Amino acid sequence: MKKVLIASLDNWDSCAEIPYIYKKAGCIVHVYCIKDGWLQTNKFHDKWIEAPSNKELFLKVFIEIVNSNDYNLILLTDEPLLKILNEKIDNEELFIKVMPLIKIENRKMLSSKIGFSDFCISNDIQTPKYAVYQSEGDIENIIKNLQFPLINKNEFSWGGTNMCITNSKLELLDLLNKSTVNQPILFQEYIEGEEIRVDAYYFRGELIVYFCAKVLNYADNRFTYNTRRVYYKNPEIKTHLIELGKKSGANGFANINYIHEPKTDKYYLIEMDLRTNSWLAYSQYLSENNFITGIRNVISNKEKANPTPELFKNNIEIALFYKDLKRIYWHKDLKGLFRWIFNIKGYWKFLPLYDLKLSKLIFKNLFYEFVTHRIQTAFSKKTVKR
Repeated sequence: MKKVLIASLDNWDSCAEIPYIYKKAGCIVHVYCIKDGWLQTNKFHDKWIEAPSNKELFLKVFIEIVNSNDYNLILLTDEPLLKILNEKIDNEELFIKVMPLIKIENRKMLSSKIGFSDFCISNDIQTPKYAVYQSEGDIENIIKNLQFPLINKNEFSWGGTNMCITNSKLELLDLLNKSTVNQPILFQEYIEGEEIRVDAYYFRGELIVYFCAKVLNYADNRFTYNTRRVYYKNPEIKTHLIELGKKSGANGFANINYIHEPKTDKYYLIEMDLRTNSWLAYSQYLSENNFITGIRNVISNKEKANPTPELFKNNIEIALFYKDLKRIYWHKDLKGLFRWIFNIKGYWKFLPLYDLKLSKLIFKNLFYEFVTHRIQTAFSKKTVKR
């Protein structure tokens, strides 16, 4: 059996069901994370290696584990870990073994918004026109070379941090005057069109399988994480994804975002994050040819299936129980609550009851969010008033 090491530095909840995917694919699964981390709190790993809470020690121990074990696959689950290892590893052999790229020359695209845009331009991949702000002297260059509206992205960020749309020079100046970030800011021309979310799996630059989705609900605004999606067939995008894999050397999971501009019929590549997300385990509800079977085919050297999966039906709605419940609570979305209570569109199958260990953590966190934290906040307000 193939042995996989899955690592989490920043304890993102998006990694919680990743061990399930690899265990179902037939792997021996080891996880490396802090005690009681999301990556550990599931029943689908064979060994937990406790990670130190100190970041430097975390990395030192991680490299030692990688060098002293015969892991067939290594998976990094969060952006902070990707970024810090990308900066630390200078040995090409170790880089290819650990990082989700087999082309070390493309390492600047990892966790860097500017590096990713540069990668697209140098590889003739359609992406929005962009410019970089580092100081006041860059403002005129942005205004001169880009057309409004613009969208801004901090160079090293995730989860839509500080992103917004500016429609004029006045709004741009106001945004920069209010900005407190101490890192470069990427400004891109905002493309009007259909947003296409893609979950994909690559092996050494080859596209193994992908799924396309439209977002139904965001946690807050459109730049935050999403909690409900509808997956649909999109065979047209396959050629773009195949080209992207070959040029980047992607090796593992990828979260990809395109904008399809109807008037030009162009697909603009907006982002490609080479890490796991919360949606991957649910591919089993989309098609027989899913991420589990794709990984199983790769590790067993079986003939690979068509990367364009045949969906069980044309449109399949999926929601993330933990994240969608929090969104419902924050926005007082009664309609959303009823979907879960009355199993509308089969939502009960997305409950994490297949893993009681994970379920316990999820319900514990929800209880804290909905009850304990609310009581603590109300009590603290009364104390302040007195």
